Amino acid sequence: MLEEARYRQELCDIMKRQYMKGLVSCEGGNASVVSREDNFILVTPTHIDKLKIQPDEIVKVGLDDGRIMGGGECSSETINHLSIYRARTDICAIVHGHPANAVGMVSAGYIPKTVTSEYIMLVRNLVAVDFATPGEDSVRELTEALSHTDIVLLKHHGAFSVGMTILEAFSRIEALEEAAKITIAGRVFGGIPELTDQQVAECISAYGKKS
Repeated sequence: MLEEARYRQELCDIMKRQYMKGLVSCEGGNASVVSREDNFILVTPTHIDKLKIQPDEIVKVGLDDGRIMGGGECSSETINHLSIYRARTDICAIVHGHPANAVGMVSAGYIPKTVTSEYIMLVRNLVAVDFATPGEDSVRELTEALSHTDIVLLKHHGAFSVGMTILEAFSRIEALEEAAKITIAGRVFGGIPELTDQQVAECISAYGKKS
């Protein structure tokens, strides 16, 4: 069973962390966790200053029917969270952020590759999809993309990341933005080479995760 009070606080904390890291604007982004046993999700509300968000403002939404069960005003992107949870029964948390360098880079047509060990372990297979406002078609495309990876970037918008914990989902976005910054800095000085296949394999072996 989901420890609701603890996760409400963790959702507030992760959105504050995103704001402090420059990964969202004061009203941007969202995050959620799912309780499959009790058939609901907890999702951050819309139109709330991310530095002032409080646990009692977190919105509880029915997983199957999307019915608001309590909390503040639901984000228009809650439909994305619900669709992803229904399709990805192996995950427990979703974080949506607006990593500016990564969004700019990918929207311009360049996807960062294996430039850091963190990127290899947490991102690895970044999928990019075209921008679309929330709706059935965009939800379907995002959900389909997340069936092949754990992080998707919507061009001109932001990233959706999934994980077993809120921190894991957040860490993917942070690792993506870090790789984008390193890539941009490297290109100023003539470009930065990707890690070799051998180095990638060594990172996977050393950090104990498989692709």
